[in-house]
Amino acid sequence: MCSLGALRERQSSPCHRWGTAIAALFAALFGLTSASAAAEDGEVKPQRRILIVVDRANDPFIERIKAEIATLGLQVITRGPVGTLEANAREQHAIAAIRVLPSRQGVEVWMADEVSGRPLLRQLVVDERPAGPDHRLVALQTAELLRTSFFPKSSQPPAAASQPVATPPVVIVQRAGLPVEPGVQAGFGFLGSAGGTGTALQVWLSLRLQLGSRIGMALDLSGPARRADMSGPEGGAKTASYLAGGALFARFERNAPGLFLTTGLGAAFAWLSARGQGTLPLLGTSATAFTGLGYARLDAGWRPLHWLGFGITAVAGATFDQVVVRFAGNEAATWGWPVWASFVFGQIDWR
Repeated sequence: MCSLGALRERQSSPCHRWGTAIAALFAALFGLTSASAAAEDGEVKPQRRILIVVDRANDPFIERIKAEIATLGLQVITRGPVGTLEANAREQHAIAAIRVLPSRQGVEVWMADEVSGRPLLRQLVVDERPAGPDHRLVALQTAELLRTSFFPKSSQPPAAASQPVATPPVVIVQRAGLPVEPGVQAGFGFLGSAGGTGTALQVWLSLRLQLGSRIGMALDLSGPARRADMSGPEGGAKTASYLAGGALFARFERNAPGLFLTTGLGAAFAWLSARGQGTLPLLGTSATAFTGLGYARLDAGWRPLHWLGFGITAVAGATFDQVVVRFAGNEAATWGWPVWASFVFGQIDWR
């Protein structure tokens, strides 16, 4: 049995040797536990990756999205548009992939389950308001969608007992109705027919309504600024053409400033007026004819501002019935098969 006096003989006492061994054992166990904890604390989990498909360099829209996602602690990588969005994400080992929609009114987001890798969500985050798109808002909503998907409430630190538990925000992505943009186009040019009635100087007016980013409809009106002259053996006449109709069109353009192209098909009511002159009994006589007209038009121009454009238009069409102009019972000219026109125009859109 060990006594207090034995402490004086530390070098030879059995109590001292057993105490030293037990202390060394505890120290070793403590050291192993500390090293294990340090290793666990120092372990860095692989950072989750978000892929952004980039179709143009130095895109401010993309930079906004990258900045918002970076605040979540996610790694952002980019690559060009090659293959499908899902294939790109799997190739880059990304848990989500994002690309800008062709209309640039929002983004498409693809997500995968982190454990199984199966597709989890395919969502559109868009802003189709007439005053939009607000790219800052789209970027915020995209980051919020990722946050609520990959950082659920259970993985966040518990709230203090005295504080009420906050409800995670819900992201509601609402697609606005089809944007409607009115506009007006005014032009000046020529209108003629191959039947010999001559070419008239014509004023053109088009009241347009854009439905969405591509399709629209228009009300086309036209009247003479100077009548066309025609002549025959029995005399001459001045002819005037009045047109009123509607058309459906498709618009293709880049962001202003830039070029644009519009194609359309329409139908119109045509009124042809001929006023005789020269040889009696045609002096002072006049005649009118009414018919329908089908036509196609092609506009090409340049838009210096998003609401202002200039260009040139070509129109080709044919009447439902051919109009015949007669002098003294003899056929002098025809009008309507075909009808052609070209004019320069200015265009204003309320965007």
